[in-house]
Amino acid sequence: MQRVRSLLFMLSCAVSAPSLAADVVKLVVPFAAGGPVDQVARIIAPGLTAALGKTVVVENRGGAGGVVGANYVAKSPADGATLLVATSGYVMSAGTMTQLPYDPRKDLEPVALIGQVQTLMIARPDLGVRTLRELVDKSKSGARISYGSSGVGSTMHIGGEMVNVYTGSKMLHVPYRGAAPAIADLLAGQIDALNADVTILAPYVREGKVRGLVLFDTQRSKQLPDVPTSVEAGYPDLQMSNAYGILAPAGTPAATRSQLEQAILKVVRSPEVSERLGGMGLNGPMNTGEFKAKLASDFDRWIPFLKKTGIQVQP
Repeated sequence: MQRVRSLLFMLSCAVSAPSLAADVVKLVVPFAAGGPVDQVARIIAPGLTAALGKTVVVENRGGAGGVVGANYVAKSPADGATLLVATSGYVMSAGTMTQLPYDPRKDLEPVALIGQVQTLMIARPDLGVRTLRELVDKSKSGARISYGSSGVGSTMHIGGEMVNVYTGSKMLHVPYRGAAPAIADLLAGQIDALNADVTILAPYVREGKVRGLVLFDTQRSKQLPDVPTSVEAGYPDLQMSNAYGILAPAGTPAATRSQLEQAILKVVRSPEVSERLGGMGLNGPMNTGEFKAKLASDFDRWIPFLKKTGIQVQP
């Protein structure tokens, strides 16, 4: 009897569930292949293929700090067949780029948040500081303190300026063409500090090659439980994470978005995918409503802040 009930339930779901018309669903990654965004997309793609009953492919459309890929999805048909794998940079670009070819608040809408990665600030061990406060005091004393980033307008750049604004420090920004060369120069003693995803920096901290100063979060990291949060360090305004989410073109039917949302959350919460994403430091998936509220809050926070800093990037 139980088996019959289960079969009837599955049949009812199949009949009532909305269906995507397209045979292929594209996950558009607005960056080059091989990076963390690309990795996340390729982790969830096979599960989405099974959950949706459609072929889900990853398509890389890099350029202009993610703007090329985002614009491509924004201009695509609103049928659920073309989705954007976005990061927090999607929000940041709205505050640093004045001539975007799309409206980030209106032309794309949230489907589901895959997860968030905590942000860690580090310093070279021979700088003579063990805490963020010591770094700030050193900067305020007149010492020349530099911090590296993956480029002007990047989340690493914005994180560094966030420290300057909320602590009164005067660290000098040194932009690089990516996070890897910035980290390499810090290890070589050419720059003093930087901030990035905790997963990227944790191995260097554990090996003693860099000093973990603070997490821009309210909760400590499982990967580095000895590093204090910004709240514990006395700077509660220093809050920043890198979020990974799925966006669809505005006007995508509610039934289609709901189907996509349920499939994404099912895949992300599955044991195998959850473990792999957790290994990258991602946690805390969100449904459409939660993700929508987070995006609105992020836009309201970061756009005024970024305009105040004067950071500008040409798309």
